[in-house]
Amino acid sequence: MTTGSIRPLIGRGEELAAVRRRFAALGDGPALVGIAGDPGLGTTRLLAEIAAWAARAGAHVCSTNPEALPQALSALPALTAAPAVVIVDDVHRCGEAAREALTGLLETPRDGVLLVLGYRPRQCPPALLTALTAAHPGRHAEHLDLAPLDRAGAEEFAGAGLCARHRATLHQNSGGNPRLLALLAASCEGPGACPGEAPGDAPGARPFAARAAAPLLAEVAALGPHARLVAHAAAVLGEPAEPDALAEVAELDRAAVLAAVDELLAADVLRTCAVPGHVEFRHPLLARLVHSAVPGGWRLGAHRRARTHHRSHGRPAVRRARHAEQACRPGDESGATELVAAADEMLASAPATAGAWYTAAARLLPAAPAHRARRRELLAAAAAAAVRSGRSDLARAALATREELLDGREHAPGGADAAEPRARLAELAGDLPQAREIRHAALAELAAAPGGADPRRAAALWTALAATAGADRPAQAAAWADEAVRATAAHAADEALHTHALAARGTLHLAAGEASAALRDARAAARIADTLTDRALAPRLGALDCLARLETELEQYGPAVRHFTRGLDTARSTGQWPAATALAAGLAGLLLRQGRFPQAAARAEEAVRCSELAGGQEPRALALCVRAQVALEVHTPETAVAVARAACALAAADGAWWHRSRLVLAAAELAAGDALGALETLAGAELADPHSAPLPAAERLALAETLCGARLGVGRTDAAKTAADQARELAARTGLAGLRVQALLLAAALAESPAEALAPAEEALAAAAACGHAADEGWARVALARARLRLGEPQQADRHLTAAAYTATACSAARLGREVAAATAEAAVAAAPAEEAYMLSQREYEISQLVSQGCTNRQIARTLGVSHKTVETHLGRIFAKLEVSSRAEIANMIGRNTVVARPRARAKSLAGAS
Repeated sequence: MTTGSIRPLIGRGEELAAVRRRFAALGDGPALVGIAGDPGLGTTRLLAEIAAWAARAGAHVCSTNPEALPQALSALPALTAAPAVVIVDDVHRCGEAAREALTGLLETPRDGVLLVLGYRPRQCPPALLTALTAAHPGRHAEHLDLAPLDRAGAEEFAGAGLCARHRATLHQNSGGNPRLLALLAASCEGPGACPGEAPGDAPGARPFAARAAAPLLAEVAALGPHARLVAHAAAVLGEPAEPDALAEVAELDRAAVLAAVDELLAADVLRTCAVPGHVEFRHPLLARLVHSAVPGGWRLGAHRRARTHHRSHGRPAVRRARHAEQACRPGDESGATELVAAADEMLASAPATAGAWYTAAARLLPAAPAHRARRRELLAAAAAAAVRSGRSDLARAALATREELLDGREHAPGGADAAEPRARLAELAGDLPQAREIRHAALAELAAAPGGADPRRAAALWTALAATAGADRPAQAAAWADEAVRATAAHAADEALHTHALAARGTLHLAAGEASAALRDARAAARIADTLTDRALAPRLGALDCLARLETELEQYGPAVRHFTRGLDTARSTGQWPAATALAAGLAGLLLRQGRFPQAAARAEEAVRCSELAGGQEPRALALCVRAQVALEVHTPETAVAVARAACALAAADGAWWHRSRLVLAAAELAAGDALGALETLAGAELADPHSAPLPAAERLALAETLCGARLGVGRTDAAKTAADQARELAARTGLAGLRVQALLLAAALAESPAEALAPAEEALAAAAACGHAADEGWARVALARARLRLGEPQQADRHLTAAAYTATACSAARLGREVAAATAEAAVAAAPAEEAYMLSQREYEISQLVSQGCTNRQIARTLGVSHKTVETHLGRIFAKLEVSSRAEIANMIGRNTVVARPRARAKSLAGAS
């Protein structure tokens, strides 16, 4: 991932601008720019850019280091009248002679000289740091602190070609430090070739790229022998360490360790931390790098000494597990016991770590047949933990190893202990039927087991069946949900599981039109969830996701936001990327309903980032569906179509997002003016009847809305009215205000007269305001404006359009804004003499507007995302319809508001709240 060329400077525009300002003001007196930065933040690279710029600006440039500083300063009196820029890097390393020379220059500034100093403040002696930052009369000074790169800067720095996992974790793992970014980027082998694991110190981990690691390892190599040994010991310990532990692992006496720690602190390799008397590496990635560079034999012995130290001091298994994993030999049952205890403790807060420790414990157990069952259990636990953390590859590897331990009559395809990770892998791959089959088989195995079924495992399986039940077999799904609630209530030890069962049953109640029963289950589930700690909920984040989605469907937005946010925070902190994807996407869908489009866009992009770590194509399809929904509201329909097609390409035919991705695509195609394409997309997905579609309630209404608009767009008015009637029936069935808004807006759009459109539009406006759907208020006002306009009431129409325009701006609703602009143009044409009014299609009107702005055909094609030939075809139709022969005449007519766009059938809503 690295090349021999110098990387472009990224993210330092403000610092360069500050230097340029000081250089331009040298006529007012000498100046100093101090640039303070931690190791790896790019101070040297920035100083090189400043030197190159100053040379281009005609200055005398003197770039030097502390050792050559006295000689460089002695040459300054010989400079001509041209301004001089003196650049000194690594000022913190100044020796006594260099310090005296620099202090003299600081205390006696020279006219026409800009002094630019780069230094590491933590490694700067206090007296020198005081001199650097002190104010001096007659000199203008500016002190800059380099900050880490933000996420966008980190991605630009790393460049293209990273695998999805590296791209998603790059900023978090590096902290935005350019040197650490380069280290991680160099270790990535690119999409399709990279396993996606961060390099480091775990057994079997890939090594760091030597070239990128060299500058960091050089910092340790420059230390004294004792300091290097203590750095190695600190890397082996892998946590904040106290001197006694460092002494035992490094095999040094305490006095030598304390002196070495002082040297390491001065070099900023180690830093003090929040734990009194303890030190740690300045960044975890540096600790991993140093650990990987420790000689293997010494490292093995050091881990054994660390384990002995922790055991003798009564440290918990979590602190000993790292050393047992590294140092224990196969057959060491005590090491396996430590690892299992530690994994059980870490499972809620760090499932990825827990999974690695379960795997290590299975490896350490003796290979004798007596231990096979236990090893299988541990590998199943490792697979389950890996799935939760998005490592489907590790889960499949653990399950494959587990299957190798089966023989004879035991050699069944699954086993109840491994059923859940196998089912989750099937779901992530988009194979819901296989997931159900696996769970059914596991329930049958549990029922036939001697002594009866394991109640907790059975309850979890019933709950998973209910939560993933399709809409095609409602009676069976209801039976699963009832059994899940009964089983989880009987097993009171797992209240998070009971929360999930209640939310799943409520979701099925709502799908059946039983909103009251759904609300009862949602409130019961919320009461339990709100009493549980984050640790208790962490292994069951699906419960919060299912509950929050149910609350969203029920328009209980306050509780839904609370539960989405809590679940998302927990998923982020514990590294559960499949759950984080679902929760971020669900929250984005809720925000879309409320018309909070910028916030929805942020959550949708987070869902996309998390989906790259989620370990399956279904999470990526989900995230792209939500991104397409956001794009339709805040970008162009063409952008939404492109994103929706990407979602369709990922969504599996037997997965949860196959039908929904097609619904999103059809809505985007309709918005782009392709009504026939929208109908073909829906027909291909067998989405022709909203009542029988395998979709949640809100998405069934969105389907009716899209069908209505598309049928109207191809002239099938009667079929469009049928879809509008179906929307009204669906809304009445649930009694939810948000769904009623959509049905009322359709009724207003299909009204045979403006007088008939007024009542549903006014009712839609009131209902949208009542349920907090801000953007829908804007759409209702557009409908009212059009009705008032056709009734000859332009002033009232203008009032509604003004309010709708304000809503579009406040919500950043580009789609609504385009509709307001079209309605405003209609009003202008209505006010013009009848013979001056010309009507174009929506696309023709867009092209006419761009022509009036002076755009060429190629510019128009790029703006609209269509071909140059398509633009030429539309222009031919525009010339014919407007009876003109030049682009200037088109611009003149647009300027006189004598051209209007034909109203497009409205089908605003997409697939509900995702």
